Amino acid sequence: MPRPGMLTRSRANRLRKTPGGRLVIRRRKYYKAGGVCAITGKPLQMPKKSKSGLSRTASKSRKRPNRPYGGVVSPKALRREITRQLRD
Repeated sequence: MPRPGMLTRSRANRLRKTPGGRLVIRRRKYYKAGGVCAITGKPLQMPKKSKSGLSRTASKSRKRPNRPYGGVVSPKALRREITRQLRD
């Protein structure tokens, strides 16, 4: 969840039209960015708990993949790096 200062009325509250035709104010949720690979710069596929506001209550193993460099490096980059080290 963002800082309270970021949830100003213009950012968080949006007018939406319901199926009945009424205009209703709906509050928008902001989530953290999923993460970026340190080598390739591509977005990481992270578990949903790491993106949502539940990240404080979730354990560390639920927030990132359980593998070496999980949550930092993408699987493709990790596989490439391991094979490169084995060949040297």
